[in-house]
Amino acid sequence: MLTLCMTKEKDPFHDEEIDSVCPITNKQVIDDCHIKIEFGYGSDLDMTTYSFSPVHDEVGKKVLDYIQLLMPKGHSIDEFGNNMMDEDFDWGEWSEEDKRNHGLID
Repeated sequence: MLTLCMTKEKDPFHDEEIDSVCPITNKQVIDDCHIKIEFGYGSDLDMTTYSFSPVHDEVGKKVLDYIQLLMPKGHSIDEFGNNMMDEDFDWGEWSEEDKRNHGLID
């Protein structure tokens, strides 16, 4: 059995400008997730902003899971989600087969 190991620096797609480490998990990220929390009037943290960017995908998903736990029954975080892929790309020109071949649908 032959096992090949490639360091990120030898990866032909490695880009030092966008390659970084998650400040929370210390895992390698490219552009996985960005979290920004802004506090306003009425909060003792008024005018305080926390920016975690980029963070590992799992961090963003855990934050969303926690927010879902805080939400009233019958409501979902999906009410606040916006799929930018649908807005930024004209999928109408893609056949179902094209979408499947590119991993956009199962």
